[in-house]
Amino acid sequence: MGSVITRLLLLVALVALLLPVGAAPAFAHAGGLASSTSEARVLGIDPPTPGLDVRAVEFGARLRMDNGTGAPVVVEPLAGSALSGLPTVAPGDRAYWTDPRITIAAAEDRPPDGRTTWAIPLRVGDTSVTVRGEQLWPEPPSALWWAAAAAVLAVVALAGVLGAGGPAGRIALATSTVVVLVAHLLHVLGSAGVPEDRSYLLMVLSAAGYALLGWPLGAIGAWLTVRGRPAGPLLCCLAGGLFALVIAPVDAFTLVDAVVPFAWGADVDRALVAVTLGGGLGVVVAGVAVLRRGGVSAAPA
Repeated sequence: MGSVITRLLLLVALVALLLPVGAAPAFAHAGGLASSTSEARVLGIDPPTPGLDVRAVEFGARLRMDNGTGAPVVVEPLAGSALSGLPTVAPGDRAYWTDPRITIAAAEDRPPDGRTTWAIPLRVGDTSVTVRGEQLWPEPPSALWWAAAAAVLAVVALAGVLGAGGPAGRIALATSTVVVLVAHLLHVLGSAGVPEDRSYLLMVLSAAGYALLGWPLGAIGAWLTVRGRPAGPLLCCLAGGLFALVIAPVDAFTLVDAVVPFAWGADVDRALVAVTLGGGLGVVVAGVAVLRRGGVSAAPA
């Protein structure tokens, strides 16, 4: 019976690990936001218009307009373009949008002084006004963040391998799994707090993606591992693999991009991503070592 259960768990692990590869990837951060090399900022409105407020939000990903002018405000399209999707904001309303002029500016190479300007024409009633802003390219983060991820991988893997075959290996594996789980959970919660006009719960699901399965699997796997059950290290491997596979394709750019859409600070998120990525891979190595060296007891019939 124990052999059958183990085979079923192996099948579930294989399917869960391969499913994210064949399906659409999860968003890097909540609401489809992602780290970037530059950030948009609004400098002002020309001429100044009482009651009209336009600002960059979500780390420059979108603009927000609050119309307190008493007249409708129309965002004009690019010259010669019939581009749709730009808002018309009624008096007293608020609107969010991604403006193509900012998208074009962000796609340019970093200028020598690390900044360039952009302008967005508006029509307030019968009056033409212009929102003026700049695109800033902050200095990228240190390459030491990659070294931190590699160091976490090495520490977790080494602790599991050296302790495999005894209680030390099980405790190291269970502890590492919980640390990686908490790091990924905090990464998701901090990312979900950035979008301004979306449901927080939906943003948590958006940022978690398939790795959402890793939370219960990691918790159960750590508990079973401490108790010496053979399914425990297997579930820890599964959880660690899910975290690493989901976070690696896009979230790893957090370690190299200057602008990170995270509510509690870019370096906090970089630390969480380094622990999740490196620790997740380390948990897989440690879990395999514990399983192969018999660091668990047979499950009771």
